[in-house]
Amino acid sequence: MLKEERHQYILQKLLENRKVVSLELQKELQVSDDTIRRDLQELADIGLIKKVHGGAIPKPKLPYDVNERLHISQTEKQIIAEKAIDLFSNDQVIVLDNGTTNLLVAKLLPTTLKATIFTNSLLIAQELVTHPEVETIMLGGKIFKQAQAAVGIETIESLAMIRADWCLIGVCSIHPEIGVTSQSREESQVKRKMVEVSQKIIATATYDKMNTAENFLVCPTEHLDILLTDDRIDKALLKQYEEMDIHIL
Repeated sequence: MLKEERHQYILQKLLENRKVVSLELQKELQVSDDTIRRDLQELADIGLIKKVHGGAIPKPKLPYDVNERLHISQTEKQIIAEKAIDLFSNDQVIVLDNGTTNLLVAKLLPTTLKATIFTNSLLIAQELVTHPEVETIMLGGKIFKQAQAAVGIETIESLAMIRADWCLIGVCSIHPEIGVTSQSREESQVKRKMVEVSQKIIATATYDKMNTAENFLVCPTEHLDILLTDDRIDKALLKQYEEMDIHIL
């Protein structure tokens, strides 16, 4: 089998199973361990997969710019946002992380909800400022232009001064073994602090982000209390998260 054919086989297996195991690929393709290792490395080098111990998992093909992400998976994000707003009650302190799904949450909050919401997102803060009962606190810091969100030491120091009831984390990638990960080191540091200062952690993830991984760790998966996802996710994939006592909605 030619190298290009092997690569296509590996990518198809990933599409179907959300992971590939090196030993299984060796047997199925009848090639050596070195050949499989090189194939996986080449696919990783061009950004098509994420290498992990013993094999590989998908790497999400998401644009980095928030204006592009606004138009992706809109139906799925709407489903998740509607689930999220049912979790909040009056007089809570909520940390609302940057993200397009969380922006929808901000748009859908009932006008009767009385809460204090901290956010590092310019778009979310702009949405919340018109809410009649929400006290909006914009976390300061350097603006990461592609995400239109505050990052850096000033943002982290601001978070250190609060204790939140809920944290709603926008997920770039999540994997049961690897954890919640991000494309950006600075964003991952802010998200990590949000998790640290909150009593309950909610992760929002559309189906295409499940069982994928990026380079910068936000938190281990078991730190999550609730995982909000959409109806397109394979229920078998969710079993691993449920076994960690994560409530799936």
